Amino acid sequence: MLVVEDERVISFLFTRTLESAGCAVTASADGLEALEIGLREDFDLVLLDQRLPGLLGLEVMQRWKAAGRRFPVIMISGMTGEDAVTSALEVGAVDYIRKPFTMQEVTDRVKVRLGGVAR
Repeated sequence: MLVVEDERVISFLFTRTLESAGCAVTASADGLEALEIGLREDFDLVLLDQRLPGLLGLEVMQRWKAAGRRFPVIMISGMTGEDAVTSALEVGAVDYIRKPFTMQEVTDRVKVRLGGVAR
């Protein structure tokens, strides 16, 4: 699983929580770095923040898609408008989590997307 979040505390919490649930986690804090990681590695699921340094989350998804890379992506964003949600889903996100959120919400959604089994 790839976690792309530039806020260090949130990234740390995601990583620790998901690892405790049995997920193998790769973390990135930058859109360009996340793009490169996704071009060379496969992931069962990606948690992707929308606002990132380097490239926005939507741009990362668009570039992966253009390169033929397909990952289930849960977009995370403080942007709560319906246009933001629609844009993420149109580009290929399978889910959208609005900030603020609880770690339980994130863990539950990850488990659902991974078929109830942590990987």
